[in-house]
Amino acid sequence: MTGLRDLSDRSLSEVLARLRQESREPADPGRVLHDLQVHQIELELQNRELRDAQQALEESRDRYADLYDFAPVGYATLTRRGQVTEMNLTATRLLGLERGRLPILYLGTQLAPGASGSLLAALARVLDTGEQESLEVGLGRGPGRPEARDLRLLIEREQPHPGVTEPPACRVALIDITEIKQAQATVLAERQFLQAVVDGAADPLLVVSPDYRIMLMNTAARAAADRRGGTNTQPLTCHLAMHGREAPCAGFEYPCPVREVLASGRVAKVVHRHREENAEEHAVELLASPLWGPQGEIIGVIESARDITEHRRLTEQLLERELQLEHLAEHDPLTGLPNRLLFADRLTQAMRRAHRERHQVGLLFLDLDQFKVINDSLGHAAGDRVLQQAAARMRALVREGDTVARLGGDEFTVILGALERGDAAARVAHALVEAFEEPFELDDQRLYVTASIGISLYPQDGTDVDTLVRNADSAMYLAKDQGHDTFRFYTQDMTERALAQVSLETALRQALANQEFVLHYQPQHALSTGRVVGLEALIRWHHPTFGLVAPQRFIPLAESTGLIVPISAWVLRTAAAQMQDWQAQGLLAGAAMAVNLSSRDLSNPHLAEDIGAIVSEIGLAPGILAVEVTETWVMANPEAAAENIRRLAELGIAVAIDDFGTGYSSLATLKRLPVWGLKIDRSFVAGLPGGADDRAIAAAIITLGQALNLEVIAEGVETQAQADWLMAAGCRIGQGHRYSRALPADACAAYCRQAAATVSGG
Repeated sequence: MTGLRDLSDRSLSEVLARLRQESREPADPGRVLHDLQVHQIELELQNRELRDAQQALEESRDRYADLYDFAPVGYATLTRRGQVTEMNLTATRLLGLERGRLPILYLGTQLAPGASGSLLAALARVLDTGEQESLEVGLGRGPGRPEARDLRLLIEREQPHPGVTEPPACRVALIDITEIKQAQATVLAERQFLQAVVDGAADPLLVVSPDYRIMLMNTAARAAADRRGGTNTQPLTCHLAMHGREAPCAGFEYPCPVREVLASGRVAKVVHRHREENAEEHAVELLASPLWGPQGEIIGVIESARDITEHRRLTEQLLERELQLEHLAEHDPLTGLPNRLLFADRLTQAMRRAHRERHQVGLLFLDLDQFKVINDSLGHAAGDRVLQQAAARMRALVREGDTVARLGGDEFTVILGALERGDAAARVAHALVEAFEEPFELDDQRLYVTASIGISLYPQDGTDVDTLVRNADSAMYLAKDQGHDTFRFYTQDMTERALAQVSLETALRQALANQEFVLHYQPQHALSTGRVVGLEALIRWHHPTFGLVAPQRFIPLAESTGLIVPISAWVLRTAAAQMQDWQAQGLLAGAAMAVNLSSRDLSNPHLAEDIGAIVSEIGLAPGILAVEVTETWVMANPEAAAENIRRLAELGIAVAIDDFGTGYSSLATLKRLPVWGLKIDRSFVAGLPGGADDRAIAAAIITLGQALNLEVIAEGVETQAQADWLMAAGCRIGQGHRYSRALPADACAAYCRQAAATVSGG
């Protein structure tokens, strides 16, 4: 408006100045009239612009008033005393007032009781400090307000207009938060209901965030956390609250269910073991499931904990009870042995396994002799004690995998599985017969009760349970008919062989004590010169009744019974002493004495120390004694073989691998064994020189020995042609009947003297 006024005044001054100038000049009425018309037009234009500006200003004020009145938030201007000096339409509607007849109004009168004082105090603070405040108040019921409402008042000091000296006032925004409060109340009620639900659970329950923070927990979980002092630490984590651990659970004993759920997206179940202050251990089962967000992401983990200690105890008791019932159903209550039912199952399984592995099964049917006399004379209690002691003796004599069963009364059975030969069943039966020859102790009485045993073998005596039992039972009655206190096989020839084998075993056990063993020595010759360079000690058994027993017959028996261990020690000591004596006589200088070791000897972890002690006791130089081990054993036990051979070599005792070529040696194993030599098995030498296969194998062994810098000795050299071929192939040493069979000590000494003389004379 000011600009328009200035413009009109300036235009008028210019016109007057021009008129004055023209008054001093000759007047031109047309010109003056023209200028006046132009000026009139300019004035009309200026007036029109002024009216347009005023109209625009009024429209702007109207629009502002509309925005102010119809704003979604109520606005009011209040004095310090709370009097309303200005209010928009929204505020009047909110307060239930009529805009046109707004009385002198104090806002506090419209509020719920008690809220007026809070409002006046807030107004005073805002006017004094200039700081904005927020206040939540209740809006009481009134004529225009049938229901109470809740308001949030945002109060700020109103800035005075320049030059206006009105008292300071506050501008207040009135926001209806009734629905918000109702929604909050609903959410709070739902949370309280949810909390009540989870608090009602007896087991600890909590909701855990992906970073292990607890977002919700029930009363049981909080109580558990309080016991561990976890609730005193913030932020509260599941591992600290529930387990007292500073770091998340991990490892075999404390697997983390939260980590498993986050990794898999599936329910996870783990078990933790907690040890309480009283040292009592508790098993706690943790069940965790994913909490999914609106976008399909895992926003947390719901975890519950349940003490399953008592449940496990009850489960174990139930399982133990079930096992007891199962045991009672399958075992004899008096002796604890398998009963007829379990016996049949065990025998069936043994036969199936034997069929797969091509073994035999032995079934022993044992009956106590004259047992009825004990029951009749001493009573059933005494008979029961005899049966219990009999069962204990039988269990002590069989292998762990074998089965002793009681069929009823005084009838017992023994299942012997995985038998290579039926003779093994005879050894067990013989041991049982001997065991029953010992008296039974019953308080102050000693009872003698013998046993009769019948034996049947699978598959030759039957291929089913009933047949084997029936045939073993028949053999048992045969044993009773032949005088009791013995055993019999179902077939006569098997009984005869078994009895002979038992007799041989009994004699073998007495052979050492009776000095029935003797050593023979077979010379080993240098193929090129014929000089004796070594001897192999070979055991012989001279029995006073059986005569000369071949090693092939008694050595396997000695190994199966364990008698080979003392026999081997006797052989080592005797051979070493004999070699020491010969060398003291000046015989066999530079020669070595070789002794064979069995698989039982080589399984002895103290083998090297035992041999070293014998050599030291005899006084024989270590390099004079050599031992031979079979290739089969070396390949079956490469680690044990390597250790024993290494320790023997450290003592200066040479080791040769016997029967080489029959055990499928691994070159990798062979090259790391500190052995002295290889002995070509006699089965390959027998085909020389004509057999192409034997030539190829023998040549390969010789070449291998040369490559590994090992001595090669050929066994079983019978002809000069064999000796010539071996020497031409590079073999240096041979033994066999081409030179000499194994000889007694005196004959061997004479042979060696003659051989030495022949070589010297040559």
